[in-house]
Amino acid sequence: MTKYNCVGFFVVSVMVIIGIYNFSMNSSNFTLVNSMAVYATTNMSHSEHMAEMHHSPTNATMSEEDKKRFCGDSKINSNLFVSEFVLPGQCSQPVGLAVDKDNNVWVASGKLGSLFVFNTTTLEFDKIIKIPNWPEQTRIMGSMMWNMKFDKNGDLWFTDELSNSIWKYFVKEGKFENYRLLEEGGYPQSIAFDSEGNVWFTQFFGNRLGFIEPSKVITNTTEGISELDMSRQIDFQTMGPISNGFGFGNTNTNNNATTATTPTNANETLWFSTAIFPMGGHIIGYDVTAEALTIHDVTYTHNVPFSIAEDENGLLWANSHIANLFFSLNPNTGEIKQYATSNPSTSGNLTTLPYYNVYRDGKLWFNEHYGNAIASYDPKNKTLVEYYVPSQNPLWVNSSNPLRFTFDNNGSIWFTEWTENKLGVITKDKLDLIPITVGVSKDKLVLDSKNNKSDSVDIYIYKNLINSSKIINSTITSNNYTTATNDIDNPVNVTMDVTSSIAKNGKLANLTSSFSLDIITVADKPSSEIGPSPQLKTTLEVNPTADITPGNYTLTISAKYGKDLTVSKMMDLEIK
Repeated sequence: MTKYNCVGFFVVSVMVIIGIYNFSMNSSNFTLVNSMAVYATTNMSHSEHMAEMHHSPTNATMSEEDKKRFCGDSKINSNLFVSEFVLPGQCSQPVGLAVDKDNNVWVASGKLGSLFVFNTTTLEFDKIIKIPNWPEQTRIMGSMMWNMKFDKNGDLWFTDELSNSIWKYFVKEGKFENYRLLEEGGYPQSIAFDSEGNVWFTQFFGNRLGFIEPSKVITNTTEGISELDMSRQIDFQTMGPISNGFGFGNTNTNNNATTATTPTNANETLWFSTAIFPMGGHIIGYDVTAEALTIHDVTYTHNVPFSIAEDENGLLWANSHIANLFFSLNPNTGEIKQYATSNPSTSGNLTTLPYYNVYRDGKLWFNEHYGNAIASYDPKNKTLVEYYVPSQNPLWVNSSNPLRFTFDNNGSIWFTEWTENKLGVITKDKLDLIPITVGVSKDKLVLDSKNNKSDSVDIYIYKNLINSSKIINSTITSNNYTTATNDIDNPVNVTMDVTSSIAKNGKLANLTSSFSLDIITVADKPSSEIGPSPQLKTTLEVNPTADITPGNYTLTISAKYGKDLTVSKMMDLEIK
């Protein structure tokens, strides 16, 4: 079996395909025209384009089971935080998305070969742009178009798996150009811009760091492209997304870097990861100015690092996409600290699979591929918040496959649902409407495994005062905002849970634990009472077993608020 046929095993980002659809990257019959520039189809009306896509012969060849698995049900599901919009093309299979300077959200359809433009003011898709010479799809899955970004000139760049190329769409001219990778089967994954406007990219299978010099490219050729062969430096199987270091590239549109703080260590460093299966990999920094690599081997952590984000203190944050873990790396000392997400009981999966991450406004943001959530972690107050996506596909173990997300110009989060044909959003105002706060009586638990000594911590749940009118008056209102308002005003059961960094799946391996109260009903206090809402308390006791491995770990103490979100507090755990 070749590495291209083993995509389900080798590419972490598409491990959802394991056991379902093996495909070959060499099966593409993509054909490029010879002209120097190709243009978008703009003379077709919206209704004509809709009719064309809904009667696409590609979709007609799909079985009903395939449509259920990859096309969604066209139902709009919303909850207290998330609103959804169905894409205008049937079975679009969206992944990459980007936001332009006018706050429009652009979404790529790798199945239909189209760009959809969503107007965040009218809340409608008001433009459909056909990618020229798009090949007829011969497999169930469309091309995986993982990444889209606007450059400083307002032009759109995006990756295309099946054509093994990177596209550029000149927005004002309505013109497409296509730049081919140097080697077949590279599979472009992610792109980033440097301060000179050059494009850097990683490849799933190419094992090379790519570079595009826009002033030298010629469409439909490899001109202007060069690559650094990473396999000469280290041994690995695939590469993760590429990102700008903190403070590097903030002038680029939609770069997703925080602009709230200017770091003292700002430099032109690009970060990406490499992966070794079943576990292992590296976190790599490339200094653009010095043309030098810095390699951090994290194989000893038994993680598969994926997606790197640098914070204002120079800490590097990565996700382990084979597990429930994410972790920080101090590049100066080599110290690594691992954290677990909450249990993915909402979706019914065994793992959450954190995937793509961004550091913004003092928080680490990431999507949980199988946890079916968008999450934020605040390192200062050690709080993790997971916002659950309401759509769940039972054929994907109740996940909607939220594979990519981005921030708009107002701070709202937009994400695609690959198998559900949807665009989702959590608006900035709703991100702040957290109904509960979790507090703990101490920051650390200490267990003595030799003497079988346990430890305990008191956990406090506080009901936050939320003005439900903010939900109704939100910039984007859910279709069922009445239900959402009732959820925030009425008593809600909070379910307690605990995970740890001891095991990759977040379980308390070789530990036992119990809460004095597993379920707590959170409600507003009677209007006759004066003062803040009373705190609700439960106690967690953790006991070691003789088989536990001594060391320093973390605990994640979680309070699941209905079906909409989970708020968790991180604690240190020392086992002697």
